[in-house]
Amino acid sequence: MGKRIIKYIKNIFYCLAALIYSGDEQCVICKGYSEESDALCSICRKKLRRCMDNFYIGHDEELYQVRSVFYYSSIVKELIIRLKYKNDFICGEILAEYMLQLVKKSDLQFDLISYVPMTKKGLKNRGYNQGEYLANYLSKSLDIPVVSSLIKTENVKDQIGLSGEERWDNMKECFEIKENELMKNKNILLVDDVITTGATAFHCARRLKENGVNNIFILTIAKSNV
Repeated sequence: MGKRIIKYIKNIFYCLAALIYSGDEQCVICKGYSEESDALCSICRKKLRRCMDNFYIGHDEELYQVRSVFYYSSIVKELIIRLKYKNDFICGEILAEYMLQLVKKSDLQFDLISYVPMTKKGLKNRGYNQGEYLANYLSKSLDIPVVSSLIKTENVKDQIGLSGEERWDNMKECFEIKENELMKNKNILLVDDVITTGATAFHCARRLKENGVNNIFILTIAKSNV
């Protein structure tokens, strides 16, 4: 029953968004005129800083490949904040579409899509997980299933304000995993919004690896300059 209600509410959001942004559109950032399908004007799109290089995050000689679409600069930051904290699914669709374009241009081969989870309390307060939203968008476009096996425990500090080493220590026991035979020997795309030190994504990937996943590729909207 609950899942049907959530699905119904999401459909209402999408319908309202389609009505609001039909025809000639305003840029979602500066409110200037935009003829573009992604609802960003040409001026704002020029401010997007692409992250061109793949990179790796690692700890204890364990490495995972990461691709980020952008650097975490002003326009991208605003889009992410609106998706995460203001229920702005138009901004979410813009970001998800850029992620989709990057996946299609890459040589990544994966069987399943997963995402960084939230605590039960955090999910209840916000009402949705932005990582799950992005993963589902990719899933529908690529026809690749989403698997939800990661669990975030309640006893963890917020990462904001912590130093790099503190973030790694904070995440060590943060994630648990439900056994899922579907993931055994599969390649998984792990989705998150922003990567800073890489501690969160790394420990999620490590849990997936411990559950028998073959390879984990990490995809984020943005890479912090930190």
